Amino acid sequence: MIRENNTLEWQEIAEQKRMTQRRIIQRRERARRRKRKVWRIRGLLLLFGCLLFLGGVRRFRQNPIQRYAKANGISMDQYPEELLSLYERNNETETFVEEYPLKKEEEPEIDLSDLSSASEVPLLLQWDQRWGYHRYAGEVMGLSGCGPTALSMVAIFMTGDITKNPRWVADFASQNGYAVDGSGTAWSLMLEGARQIGLSSKEIPVERERVENNLQAGNPIIALMGPGEFTSNGHFIVLTGLQNGRLKINDPNSRKNSEKTWDIDQVLEQTKAVWVYYK
Repeated sequence: MIRENNTLEWQEIAEQKRMTQRRIIQRRERARRRKRKVWRIRGLLLLFGCLLFLGGVRRFRQNPIQRYAKANGISMDQYPEELLSLYERNNETETFVEEYPLKKEEEPEIDLSDLSSASEVPLLLQWDQRWGYHRYAGEVMGLSGCGPTALSMVAIFMTGDITKNPRWVADFASQNGYAVDGSGTAWSLMLEGARQIGLSSKEIPVERERVENNLQAGNPIIALMGPGEFTSNGHFIVLTGLQNGRLKINDPNSRKNSEKTWDIDQVLEQTKAVWVYYK
């Protein structure tokens, strides 16, 4: 009897152990399921948060041209693709681009009287609304007018003649064969064309010493830039002076570029040709 009771006790103990182990296993399994559920919920929340964030960023970064067009009842079809691309490359042009459908036919009066006695080469921008919508070389000047705008800056500085604004120079270039549809401005505008409007000009080698000497003498230089930091094709800028051994420029396509100084060698490495203007 004692042996039988002992056997039963051991069987009960064994059964209790098995039940305990099963409960432990079940608790662990439930804990694992809870963890998996928690991680799934966290993952979904994270995904949802990312979607909200990206949606917010997308709305925040949505092309402001589209927002402006919608707010003013303008169809996006009224914007040339080239102008939309201009904004994508240079967000300084936002107002110029978004107001194109409303102002493209306007030819406002241009008053540059405050520049008549400028002590340094004035910064003019090709996408200034006073002339940026004017047609030149098959496009609006905001796209193709860097050449006339650069020469206008130099002409006003050298002569004080404020009538030689970018629109005037663009019309002069068009009437005298210096505007090339689809290409912009012929290089010859910076030499022969400049002489026709009363400037003394000559082409010089793209050499640091020659550039520095002329700038130190107060002679502005127009530079034709190749692919690099200023353009992907070709672009005219004005080299206006030196400051602490660095180059000062007027970029007709960017106020930001014009507000900082540049390493001379860095700029000259991207330069195809230069023309100096002197008295």
